[in-house]
Amino acid sequence: MMRMFALLLLLAAPGFAKPLVADISSHEITIHTSFEGAELMLFGARNAAGDIVVVIRGPARDAIVRRKERVAGMWVNRTEEAFYNVPGFYAMAASRDYDEITKSVYFRPLGIGFEEALTGGGLMEKPSGQRGLFTRALLRDLRGKRLYATLPSQVSFIGETLFKAIVPFPDNMPRGDYTAEVYLFRDGEVVGMQTTPIHVYKSGFDAFVYEQAHQHPLGYGVVAVLLAAFAGWAVSALFERI
Repeated sequence: MMRMFALLLLLAAPGFAKPLVADISSHEITIHTSFEGAELMLFGARNAAGDIVVVIRGPARDAIVRRKERVAGMWVNRTEEAFYNVPGFYAMAASRDYDEITKSVYFRPLGIGFEEALTGGGLMEKPSGQRGLFTRALLRDLRGKRLYATLPSQVSFIGETLFKAIVPFPDNMPRGDYTAEVYLFRDGEVVGMQTTPIHVYKSGFDAFVYEQAHQHPLGYGVVAVLLAAFAGWAVSALFERI
């Protein structure tokens, strides 16, 4: 802890001309059998006035949202929307109420904001109509799975310069490459920015099973069926003896 505080003091020294300098307590998260989630502390210093916004985003993926409609007494999929390069995990933190921070045209292309993260960073206008309905439905689903935060966490200051934020990660977080992005905004304009990578990976027997399932799906399926059949036979034989 003392080493971290000394580093914060060093970052805040006048010799550092950058408006923003930040780092994270760990650049790796290991998922194992008893993994129950994790917390990382992001810390840094701002050498200019402005609002701090932190964005943690996980590995990108594509998603399809389908809408069911009742046809002839049955619920069937009628319409769908595709979303590309959607972060598999998304959390935020801000130095004050996020709704009070002045936004600009940069927020949507940068994917800053929960709905903005679902646009793939390419739309300059807020999705409306059917697209907006599907966007909000996808956000509700991801929040229900605890992969998207409900509200931004708090960025707290130590004096006027040093800051820190605690970012929680759920136990079902996807593995892969994450980024911790720290922005310094003033009147909606980007004054400073820094990106730090985070790598999430599995270890132990969980990692072996995961690798086999993805690299050798056919063999993994055959082994799984054989093990299930053997387990059924073993239970049946046990009950016959009883």
